[in-house]
Amino acid sequence: MKQQVVSNGHGSRPSPSPVAARARVSRAAPPNLVKQAPSPPASAPAPGAKARPRAMAVARRQLAVPAPERRETVEEEVVRLRGEVEALRREVQRLLRLNADLQQSNKAVVSDLPQPPRNPSPSKKVPPPPPPPPPPPPRQQQQQQQQQRGSSTTSPVSKATMLLDMYNSMAKHQRDTQTRSIAAAATSQASLIGELQNRSMHLLAIKADVETKAEFIKDLIKKVQTNTYANVEQVLTFVDWLDQQLSTLADETAVLKHFDWPERKADALREAASEYRHIKCLVTDVSSLNDDGSPTSCDATLRKISSLLDRLEKSMNRLVNLRNSVMPTHRELRIPTDWMLDSGIALKVVALPNLLLF
Repeated sequence: MKQQVVSNGHGSRPSPSPVAARARVSRAAPPNLVKQAPSPPASAPAPGAKARPRAMAVARRQLAVPAPERRETVEEEVVRLRGEVEALRREVQRLLRLNADLQQSNKAVVSDLPQPPRNPSPSKKVPPPPPPPPPPPPRQQQQQQQQQRGSSTTSPVSKATMLLDMYNSMAKHQRDTQTRSIAAAATSQASLIGELQNRSMHLLAIKADVETKAEFIKDLIKKVQTNTYANVEQVLTFVDWLDQQLSTLADETAVLKHFDWPERKADALREAASEYRHIKCLVTDVSSLNDDGSPTSCDATLRKISSLLDRLEKSMNRLVNLRNSVMPTHRELRIPTDWMLDSGIALKVVALPNLLLF
């Protein structure tokens, strides 16, 4: 096919013939067929931006499935209820603080108001006081009306009042419970102590001694207070006899506390008798070291002598301390003190080491 050359002002270029142009147009693909080309199968989408919306749609469908409802356990319910109670307590405290602030502001406003004159002139007529406001409806009616209106129409003030009433009732119930428990515990303890005192054989024996041996104990008290002693040997004899008489009581301390027992003098007599008996026994042991006549080894004899010397030293130190502390008391109570002096039993104790060594 031949081409025609078309000339123009800028030059010449070959121009296709009309038949060739129509052939190219007929060979080009129609636009509708290109647009309606079949899409690739959905099972194998091409990677890229087209696959993302479908994955997001699948994820949305999976999230839309409702999860099975889980029931609360007892511990979770207790924790939730405690949280609600704590929130109510905080709300009550906040309302109490708000009430206190309102009262203070009310007092400030009342104090700022001008006070009426105390002595109004007779020419001016005092206007009558305004009528009192109508009484508020009973609390039960208010609660019924609030229940009928529903929780959506309940005002914040009524909610605060209900919370405050509930908190006060709970606190009062707790105080009453504690008071009843304390009273019951005290009553049971008192009854138990009384029952033990009435049924105890020991206490019954003490009561019997107090009732039946009153004259006997009074006679002992008189002898302790009035007896005089020429030497410490008489004190030792009297203390032994007194201990034997008091041993017949069920409980010496418990029985004697019901009487005017001269405890100070009785203790001083017992102390003097005990110390004198101890030193007397020591002197006897030293004196009878070789009275049996049996042959003993030198080591055994030296050990005995060393032990006796240690006992003598301790006894003398204790006697000196006792003499310095109780000598005025014994003289006041008319208890012999000559045996405590250096010329008394102390002289025998000092002579004992010479007896042991020679």
